[in-house]
Amino acid sequence: MKALFSIVLPCLLFIGCSSILDDKSLLPHATGESGEIILVMDSTKWAGALGDEIRNIFRAPFPGLIQDEPVFNLVYVDPDKFNSVLRNSKNLVFVSTLEGNSRGDFILYNYFTKESLETIRADSNIYVSKQNDLFARGQAVMHLFQRNSDLLISHITANRDKIQRYFVDVEKARFRKALYKAPREKGIESQLLRNHQCFIQVPYGYEIALETDHSMWIRLMDNKVDKNLFITYKDYTEAQAFHRKNIIAFRDRAWKEFLLGNDSLSYMVTEPLVPIDSISLNLRNKFTVEVRGAWKLKNNSMGGSFLGYVFVDEALGRLYYVEGFVYSPGKKKRNTLRELETILWTFQTQTEHSS
Repeated sequence: MKALFSIVLPCLLFIGCSSILDDKSLLPHATGESGEIILVMDSTKWAGALGDEIRNIFRAPFPGLIQDEPVFNLVYVDPDKFNSVLRNSKNLVFVSTLEGNSRGDFILYNYFTKESLETIRADSNIYVSKQNDLFARGQAVMHLFQRNSDLLISHITANRDKIQRYFVDVEKARFRKALYKAPREKGIESQLLRNHQCFIQVPYGYEIALETDHSMWIRLMDNKVDKNLFITYKDYTEAQAFHRKNIIAFRDRAWKEFLLGNDSLSYMVTEPLVPIDSISLNLRNKFTVEVRGAWKLKNNSMGGSFLGYVFVDEALGRLYYVEGFVYSPGKKKRNTLRELETILWTFQTQTEHSS
């Protein structure tokens, strides 16, 4: 199924092929909010089992938040209402199957070339096509299709994470472009490399809030949100350090030592009432564990959401924990966490950075 996700019908949409310009600069800029997806499909299918599967992908809860937010803001549009304004949206998803006979179905059929329709009818393995800059610059478009709803549901269910990840990666790429448009904080980067033998691309405006001999807290505050990066480490002694409970114990211990000060209740702890989500992944050829959850001060005066990564610098025999956390009471936090995730993914050990 992983290979099938990469199959793309050449020139899938007739209107897409005719609208693609050799000079992309002539296209308008894509519009819309971060994390928003415009979905175009027949209204009957949207109300049925196929629509349920689409909602399960894009409206799934974003992990680690105290207040629920979806992974994406999914906006349904009837094919008859898909106009010239909506087609310039940053993220577009078209969903179609060939067994319907509604007005919405026929509108979507007209998007396909005759050859593409024949290919779809003949091959039950293909189900997805992806295009960039179809109607606008900076746009990501996905087409999900099959002969009938049951076949398409089967493909979507088997590849749910890949479909969602495609747009997550697109959003991160946009954040990366915006974050590093201005000059980075090279002084902080150099200090982190010099004092702690690691590197992160620090966006403009961040400042060092506090530093010890084995930790650094980097912060950007404005009138809307308090964005934070935290780097700490210890000697790596056993593989059990990657277990979720041990990661959280390391996190809580590091924050307690870092922020305790004179007030025995002023340090940060992991909020036990919010489940911890954890996954294993490969980050630039390093085994990594990602954790997401909520934090609070021990005295319950503040709280928010965090995500963190744990991996080993084998050259130094060191276990690093890097975290992004946000304080933004009463406001949405999903996009801020995506921004912090984008920054954290630039992390490199000293060896990696110098190679």
